[in-house]
Amino acid sequence: MDKTFKKHFILNGYVAHVIKRPSGKNGFYYEIRYRRNGYNIYAASTDINEAKLIFLEKTLPENIGKYLVVRQKTGFNLLEEIFAEWYQYKKGTLCEKEHKRFEVNFNGLPETLRKKPINTIRTVDIDAVMKEVKPRKYEELRTLFNGIFKYAVASGIIQHNPVALIKFKRAERQTRDALPKDEIITFLTRLNHSKYDDIRQAMYLLYFFGLRPCEVDEEAHREENFLIVRNRKRKNGKIEYKKIPIPTQAEDLIDWTKPLTFQTASKYAQDELIKDLLNGKTGYYLRHTFSTLCQQYVRPDIVDIWMGDSPQRLVGKVYTHFPDDFMYEQMQMVKFPLPQMA
Repeated sequence: MDKTFKKHFILNGYVAHVIKRPSGKNGFYYEIRYRRNGYNIYAASTDINEAKLIFLEKTLPENIGKYLVVRQKTGFNLLEEIFAEWYQYKKGTLCEKEHKRFEVNFNGLPETLRKKPINTIRTVDIDAVMKEVKPRKYEELRTLFNGIFKYAVASGIIQHNPVALIKFKRAERQTRDALPKDEIITFLTRLNHSKYDDIRQAMYLLYFFGLRPCEVDEEAHREENFLIVRNRKRKNGKIEYKKIPIPTQAEDLIDWTKPLTFQTASKYAQDELIKDLLNGKTGYYLRHTFSTLCQQYVRPDIVDIWMGDSPQRLVGKVYTHFPDDFMYEQMQMVKFPLPQMA
C-alpha cells in the first residue's frame, strides 16, 4: 500500500478503514470496512469514490440496521462477553474519548485471552500480558482489567478479582512548561498564516482561557462577558461548566460570529497542525502558559476556578462564590503578551 494513501476516512460520522488491495496481475481495488460497536459494514470498488458512495449508502439510517451483528452468548461467560456488559454499563459515565479507549485496548488483547471463560483467568495470565507493554499502556490495561473483574465480582460471576495482586504503576508524565514570552510572540505571529485557518479560533481559546484541547467543542459559547465551556475532567459522568471572563485583549482576535471549535477534518490533522505551529509542542503547553501568566497578576485560587481544577483548599472549592463583575475585573488585570507588545 502506498504510504501516501490515507488509511481511513470519516464517512457519515464513521471512521472507516481503507485498504488498497491487488486484483489480478496489474490491477487493484479499494476496500472500505467499519467493524465497531456491533456493526460490520463493507464496501469495495476499483474506484475509491464509488467505494465511498457504496459505503455511504449502507450507513444511511434506513440501511445501517442490516449490518448490525448480533452475537449470541456462549453461556461460558467469556472475557469478551463480560467486557461487553461492563462496557455498556460504563457508557455515559465517562467522556466518549476515554470510553472508546477501553474498547481499543481490549480489542488489542490476545484473542486466546479474550475468548477465555472469565472464571478460568488467573493473575499469571494477566501478568503475562502486562509485562509485554510500555508504562502508559500498562496503566491503561491495569485500569481496564480491574474494571472488568470488579464488575464480574459485583455481578456474582466470580468470587475473587485476579487483578488485585497486580500493582498499579502510574506512568511517568511528560513535563510541560509555560511558553516563554518570545515563543508566545512567535506562536501568535505564525497563527495569522492562512495554513492555520482551521485551528486559529481554537488556539486563541487555549491561549486566552487555558482550556484543555478536548474542551474546545460545540458546547463552547459566549454569554455576555464570559466564555462558557464544559469541564471535561469530571468523573462519573458529572456535568459541570466553567465560566471564564473574556480578556479585552482577546475581543478583537476571536471572531465570535464563527464556531469556537477546531475545523480540521480529523483529530490527527488537528494535532499535526498544532505541533507544526508550536514547533513540536502540544496544545497543553498553552494551558500551562495561561496558568503561569494569570498567577503573576491574580490570586491562585481564582486561577484554579478559571482552569476548572479541583483545589485542595476547602475554601475556594466549597464556600467561595465570586460575583461576575469581580471575576471580570480580575481577568482584565492579566497582561497577555501580544505581538505588538514585543
